[in-house]
Amino acid sequence: MPVLKDCNIWYGGYDLTSAANQVDIDTSFADVDVTVFGNGGVHQRIAGLEDSKISVMTFLDPALSEPAITSKRGGTTDLFTAVAFPTSGTVTVGDQFYAVRAQLDSFKEPMKVGDAARIEASLMTSQVEGLLQGQVLAPKTTVSATVSSAGATLGAVSAGQIAYLGVHIFAVTGDRTVTIRLQSSPNSTFTGGTVTSRVVLSTVSAAGSQFGSSATATTDPYWRSQITLGGTTGSVTYATFAAIQ
Repeated sequence: MPVLKDCNIWYGGYDLTSAANQVDIDTSFADVDVTVFGNGGVHQRIAGLEDSKISVMTFLDPALSEPAITSKRGGTTDLFTAVAFPTSGTVTVGDQFYAVRAQLDSFKEPMKVGDAARIEASLMTSQVEGLLQGQVLAPKTTVSATVSSAGATLGAVSAGQIAYLGVHIFAVTGDRTVTIRLQSSPNSTFTGGTVTSRVVLSTVSAAGSQFGSSATATTDPYWRSQITLGGTTGSVTYATFAAIQ
């Protein structure tokens, strides 16, 4: 049984890792009664609609956790990602994540003399894909040129499945613009004209989060993200992940 020693928390365009102390991910399914006549007098049930709730506790940092949370007031939906067991304390390609596009449900700032100042947020699933589990493609990194991540083995997309791409852009400097793609390939080297772009996100020039998906079936088992930079000066700090479900 693993002991939780480290976790990375990304919320929209903010990296809350250095301020967060606890995160709870609570997923449940509605209990739908489908009992029919002649079943012997025993309830029959099926799982109904999925619902996920995220609770995160952060110490109050006026330049980080406070604006990250309070800027979402009014029901703003944004991407929340937790990498619970980063390899050796550092997020690497292939690390598992949990992510959800969620609406800020509530936040509170308990204030008591002698206690560490905190800001706590509660978020609720707000989009059809629900809670995602997959692999990190590009750990948080800063680039100043177009680059592709290392490949991760996510497997094929069968009929009825969807491939998802999530992106956190933490900083954009200079005159840079950012376009990010999710690509697949039948080989781990992504060579020989076998690379296919499955998701192409809109070009942006500011910090924030992005999300996209593709329902096209493919037998390609290898996946990567590619970031294309426009402009001539500055850099971009970002992270990407992908999931198939």
